[in-house]
Amino acid sequence: MLKLDTRNFSQSAYSGLERVKDAVDANNHKKATSIVQSLPSYISTWGLHRLAGDGIKYAQAKSEDTKYKGQVYQEFLKTLKDLSKVAFDHTNPKTLIRMDLTVYTGLNRLAIELAREWSFWAPTILGEAEDL
Repeated sequence: MLKLDTRNFSQSAYSGLERVKDAVDANNHKKATSIVQSLPSYISTWGLHRLAGDGIKYAQAKSEDTKYKGQVYQEFLKTLKDLSKVAFDHTNPKTLIRMDLTVYTGLNRLAIELAREWSFWAPTILGEAEDL
């Protein structure tokens, strides 16, 4: 069973968002906050495998208007992987689809909590959300 220190959990979320801030163009920080704040419901509805797929799709987009979404999604998955110590490839949704159901379910639940923590810190690090 994975035991989490809430301070380490918050630090992990904070550090992940700082990496997002560095990766995403400054013009898209407020849009990134909107994406981050929608992560808990996105993961609850669609799951991590869909998030991984969309992360790849948006990261490879030619349009700078949507590329930031892929950067946010992929950084979220990297942060989750580091935090959980569960081996999966954030650039390959098949590793999540083929994962044992109990491991995937636990990882998905942890992802929802991490997404909530990201939502809390996003306005502080990236700025207040901007309508998309």
